[in-house]
Amino acid sequence: MYETFYGLDVKPFTLTPNPDFLYRGETHRVAMASLEYGILHEAGFVVLTGLPGMGKTTLLQQLLADHRDHFNIGLITNTHSGMDTLLPWILLAFGLGGAQQDKLQAFHAFEQFLAKESLARRRVLLIVDEAQNLGANLLEELRLLSNLNQDKAPVLQIILSGQPGLRQLLQRKDLTQFAQRVMVDYSLEPFKEEDTLGYIAHRLRVAGREEPIFTQQATRLIHRLTGGIPRLINQLCDTALTYGFADQASFVSTKIVAQAAKDRSKGGILPLTDTEALTAMTAEQETAEQTQLTAFATRTASAPTATHSQGATPASSPSAGSPAQESAEWYERGLALKKIGMYKEALQQFSLAAQDTSLTFKAMAQVGICLKSSGQSEQAVTAFRKALQAKASSSVDVIQVRYLLGRTLENLGRAEETLEQYRWIRREEPDFKDVAERIERLDGRRSPSPRNAEGTGDGSSWVAQLQRILGASK
Repeated sequence: MYETFYGLDVKPFTLTPNPDFLYRGETHRVAMASLEYGILHEAGFVVLTGLPGMGKTTLLQQLLADHRDHFNIGLITNTHSGMDTLLPWILLAFGLGGAQQDKLQAFHAFEQFLAKESLARRRVLLIVDEAQNLGANLLEELRLLSNLNQDKAPVLQIILSGQPGLRQLLQRKDLTQFAQRVMVDYSLEPFKEEDTLGYIAHRLRVAGREEPIFTQQATRLIHRLTGGIPRLINQLCDTALTYGFADQASFVSTKIVAQAAKDRSKGGILPLTDTEALTAMTAEQETAEQTQLTAFATRTASAPTATHSQGATPASSPSAGSPAQESAEWYERGLALKKIGMYKEALQQFSLAAQDTSLTFKAMAQVGICLKSSGQSEQAVTAFRKALQAKASSSVDVIQVRYLLGRTLENLGRAEETLEQYRWIRREEPDFKDVAERIERLDGRRSPSPRNAEGTGDGSSWVAQLQRILGASK
């Protein structure tokens, strides 16, 4: 949906575990190092725990990808409290079948399998995900299976991955013998704020976007709302990007993140950890974010672009650093700033661009839009009139600007001047928008209908009208 708009090759915040997106921040880097240490140093048992959504499965998939050629690996992911034995599932994980075998046959089959792998000098790695569902009996079964290892050359290694309940289970007195065989254990902790910032930037980069999309303030809000849980970060970022795309916002601000979070948390399904963070920002924070949005927009507008169309000769385009190119850059920056609602800053850029006679018409029209959007209707009238005095690229553009001038004059209650603009438009294009109806109403021949009320007469709001002005799309 939003990938093309934000320049992404793929969706960066999917919930499906994907080792390609693995972010090796502090907690995940140490976790991976612990897993690597355990399997390379022949640990009998390795335990990895963490809250739901912390990326345990992604780490395990990366481990599988890195060591598949060196181990015979079996993976069990569907543990549940109703299981009375693990051995048949272990056989299936290694492709040995055996679902119909009794316990003695299954044990014998697994014993032969380990002996065969030992002769081939291959180690066997069993990974049990969601291991918090195992009770004491099933953990004891795993401990007994580990006894099949030869003292000097252990063949079977076991990794248990699960939620914090797994740690609590292993602390029981009746599992002391099992706990003593755990050589490595690591608990994934939620991200710190700097890791959340790095995580979001990393996933955007892997998805094909080098430049940031989220402001630092927005990213900090995401961290507070999610408590640094990667899965929650993914959900909130994906929703915020969808909202940003719907608003055609070039960058995602705290306002967009807050709205996405409020909507997602209404039903209580998305377990945000700090809803108090949705309160309004301080004035200092708002100023800091506006500064960053300006920097983003300016950087985007200043990015290198093609200066001539296919088939045109280089001589037909302005040279690098020429006044014409500089004016075009001012105009593009103005468009970027206007798009994110920074009208004051956009005005400065459009005013600079208007000094180039080839851009005066478009730039002054945009000045009028920014002034009207900022509540400065009188100044907007002046800007629209200056645009009409300049050379336009087409009669259609002139009609659009006259219409916007007429609407602004009408809002100010200047009926005669308004009629002058609408009548001119009717002469040029009789069926343009709702001009005929507005002329009739202003002439007093009929009362305004609900459809002609301000903001609805042409099927869209005044702000939407402004956004469809010539030049709103380069």
